[in-house]
Amino acid sequence: MRSVRRSVRSGDEEQQLLPFDVAVAEGDLPRRAARAAPRSSLAPAVEAPLRHRMASDALASRGWPEGTELLVARGRRPRRGDVALVIDRGRRRVGVYGLELGRVALRSDHGSVWLGPTAEVLGVVVQAAPPLPEPP
Repeated sequence: MRSVRRSVRSGDEEQQLLPFDVAVAEGDLPRRAARAAPRSSLAPAVEAPLRHRMASDALASRGWPEGTELLVARGRRPRRGDVALVIDRGRRRVGVYGLELGRVALRSDHGSVWLGPTAEVLGVVVQAAPPLPEPP
């Protein structure tokens, strides 16, 4: 059988209150707290969306032919199935973000491209505006 121990406090002792209203001098703060940035500057900055015009018909199966204008939310990490804009080996690529044979890849109508470790994800496509038909 297991015994349970409880702390016993005598009723004669009074608990001391902590002095929360005491001001602390700047020199008395720990070095990390003294140089910490204010809370508002730690919030992630919201970047303006990026516009990108499709130069090929790589996503025509989605209804986005050449000339489609894409609105890209910068700083957003893509998940599987999201259409992402990526800079890989100096080229901008648009495709469906996912995994292929265990590696990160972009899929399009022209095939899949594995993304290397230097690839930079610019953001996720949030809107697409197909090109207007040319007047007769």
